[in-house]
Order: sequence, then structure tokens, then C-alpha cells
Amino acid sequence: MNRGLQTFGIWGLMVLASILALAVLGTPSQGAGMASVAFAWMPLAGVIYGRKIFDWSKINDIEHIDDKKEMIVDAANTFMQKINQQKVAGAKISGADPNLQGAIPVVLVMSDTVKNPDRGYELLFDEVDMRESTSDTFEVLDVSGGVTFYQQNPGEEAKMSKIPSSDKTNVGFLRFTGGLNILDDWLRFNKYYLIDELFEDTIRRWWGKKATLFYGLLSNLTGIDEPFDTDDVLTINNACASILTDLEKIGFDVDENEQFVITCNPRLRGRIFKAIASSFVNPNQNNNQIIYNISAVVSSTKVANTSYYVSLPGRKNKRGEWEDFNARPAQRDERILGAAHVWTGAYNGIIAQKKQHRRCALS
Repeated sequence: MNRGLQTFGIWGLMVLASILALAVLGTPSQGAGMASVAFAWMPLAGVIYGRKIFDWSKINDIEHIDDKKEMIVDAANTFMQKINQQKVAGAKISGADPNLQGAIPVVLVMSDTVKNPDRGYELLFDEVDMRESTSDTFEVLDVSGGVTFYQQNPGEEAKMSKIPSSDKTNVGFLRFTGGLNILDDWLRFNKYYLIDELFEDTIRRWWGKKATLFYGLLSNLTGIDEPFDTDDVLTINNACASILTDLEKIGFDVDENEQFVITCNPRLRGRIFKAIASSFVNPNQNNNQIIYNISAVVSSTKVANTSYYVSLPGRKNKRGEWEDFNARPAQRDERILGAAHVWTGAYNGIIAQKKQHRRCALS
């Protein structure tokens, strides 16, 4: 009986190995074009955020190389427009009553850069749409202890700027540019995977840089520390209460039904969820629970894991968008036997009132 089971097991493994081998190598009838199959757990070239940037099936219908390059850039621009138009979304965490205020279910926005770029910071900032504006700045009134970025020259590294208290501050745009080259030989010899890799890297770097800057505004605030008090539940309650009290003192129209956002490193996500879960376990009966509205938990690796933030979003948190990420017309460069493509975009942000935020200690 044991010998029969062993024989059956060996044959089963051989059959499984044969199936896998056929899937990888293909059958003779598949031909060279179908020689490989990508499994669901294997990364696909040219796929970023769960979408393909390019469809190469039509590329050979275009005769001239320069026309092919123009089509490639147009396709990349179209891809970026779709990403820009996509709303920030997350998974809802619901229960019998999310908290004592009866607010909407808490939304978790993770930095899942496999399916989406890290854009959770957008929940903290009201957008100022400057895309059709002829002004290179927008105004923010009544600034107190704020932070923003500036550039000495367009395209250079952005620098942090601490803003003293003032009646009005002008926020100027940051111009970011980059370049990439599409070589003639890549198209002549059908090396499309090199173009896929180039554009994947360019797009990821753009969104990564933007996320770093906006989370950096939060991380660089000073004088907003909330000490740890017994546990995270009480600490979060204290942070929310501090924000409301401080803002009311300086004339903000706020009340206890305001919706707050918690921003944390993924390593602290479980800890934050444990605190929030107290509102789902015997709601309105468990005295040790968060009593304020937490509308979202934003999780990002751009935030340090030594603390977390409780914020009142919007208001004096502004995100100006002057120009979405796009490609300029290609410039022929015979030195590289190809075309140079300049990518650019313009944006900036400001936290003009630090009292909208509290940095919570872990112990």
C-alpha cells in the first residue's frame, strides 16, 4: 500500500512538472511568438500600477521611426493622464458604529505602489487648481508656523522653507524636469522591453518624488508633539482635542464632528487599527475608545515609524497643481542616434497652520 502511494505521488509530481514546463517553454504549435507565458505572480514588463503603458501590437503599422517615437510619447502621456484623473481610494473598515460620533466607515489608504502611486497625502491637502492660471503663485492667508518648498532655479532640488507668522504668503510652483532617450536601434530591433523599463522607472520616480515632498511637509513641522498618554486610544483622543481647542482659540470655526486623518508608517498600521478597533467592539459601551471621527488612515513608507500624525485635513493645507506630468515634443539628437524626450510638471504645497496637526508619541 505504501509503495503504491509513493508511486502515485511520484507520477503526480512528474505530471505537475510537465505542466509547468509546457507553460514556460510552450508547445511546438505555439511558435516563437508564444514561447513564453507569464504567471500571475510574475512581474510583467511594461505594466505599472496594474496597467500596461504601451500596446506594441500596432507599432509595426507605423513606417517611420520618428513617427513611432511620437506615438510612444503620446501613449505615455495618455497613461499619465489616466493616473492623474484617478481618485485616491482605499479599503473601508466598517463596523456596527465606527465610533461614538456615528461617522462614515474609516478608509485605509495604503501606499500600494503595485496598483497605484502613493497619493494618500492628497487626503490632507485641498487642491488649488492652477493649470489654467497665468499666475506662478497662489496666496494663502493667515499663516502661522507653516512649511512649504522653494527652488532657487526651475528644475533644481526643492528646499524646505519654514514660514514665520504672516497675514499672507505667496506659494510659488516647483518645476521638475527629467529626460530620457529613445534610441533608433531599440525600435529597429524590436527592443520594446527597454522602452517599457525606461518609462516605468520615469513614472515611478515622478510619483515617488512628489509623495516624498508632500509627506515631507508634515514631517518637518515643529512644535506639534503630542505626548503618549496611557495608550494610543487616549493619545489620539488628546490629539484631536488639542487640534480643536488650539484652532478655536485662533478663530477657526470647528466643532467636535470634524473628520480627522491619521498618517503613519506601515509598521504602525496594526497598532493604529487596534486603537480604532475599540470603536467596533461593543460600540457606545466600551469606555476606552476613540470618541472623534477618524475618516481615514493613510499608510506610507515615506513617513517615519517613530511616531504617527493626527491631522485636520484641508483648511490651511494646500496643494497647488500647475502642470501635470507630461512629455514635451522630442528633440532629435544625432550624437546618440535617437531622440531626447524632456518630461516635466509643476506643483507645490503648503501647510500654513501647524495647529491642524499633532505628532503622536509611541511611548
